Amino acid sequence: MKQKKTLPIFIIFLIIIIIGFVYWQKLANKISEEDFKAPGKSWSSPKKVEDYFSEKLRFTQTDFENQKNRTTVDFRLYDGSTLEAVVGNFQYYGFIRNKKALLYALKNTEDKTPGHEGVIKVGKNGSIDIYASYRISENMSAWEIANTLLNKPTYFGKGDPYNYMFMP
Repeated sequence: MKQKKTLPIFIIFLIIIIIGFVYWQKLANKISEEDFKAPGKSWSSPKKVEDYFSEKLRFTQTDFENQKNRTTVDFRLYDGSTLEAVVGNFQYYGFIRNKKALLYALKNTEDKTPGHEGVIKVGKNGSIDIYASYRISENMSAWEIANTLLNKPTYFGKGDPYNYMFMP
């Protein structure tokens, strides 16, 4: 008789635990609206694109003065680029506030362009072209960056002599 009462209580207890876990997962994975906003130039990040220009392109003060009115830079992808690296570099250089927000935006932005050979797959139907450049800015939201990566490539092909991630 005691076993018959224990089984329904165990099942109810198990259902409560499962519902609680699902609810907790939704809360833990929620991305705030702030995380989708453009970070702007003043956003704190380990490095800025200007650091990249100094280190890799050997920019001088004169070069920076000539670029002072720039609002965008070229972000360039090559063979071996991965989605994790793209998103990580965007956060490292201060182009996004949160990796989860950009990944969510990429997976939920319509890709209207066919990809070239060797694309980076995003979600079910999205693709980011490699051997392409993308005009981006710290003033772009995660949604704008996602749309740019999925729909606005400037394909340059495998013969690019520069091999730099950012170009002015």
